[in-house]
Amino acid sequence: MNRKYFLVSFTLVLLASGFITFIYFSNDHTACETLTEITQGEQGETVKTETHVCKEKFNF
Repeated sequence: MNRKYFLVSFTLVLLASGFITFIYFSNDHTACETLTEITQGEQGETVKTETHVCKEKFNF
């Protein structure tokens, strides 16, 4: 019983770490860019607005 519990636990940990590794390396944002817009505020201060634009349909 104890060995079976260990094997099931080890398998679940191995699958979870593989899934997390897959997500980490698949999420590369190669088709994305950051657009920066600099404007003047009402009191003359400089306002910098950054927008993340991603062309990928699915991104996790």
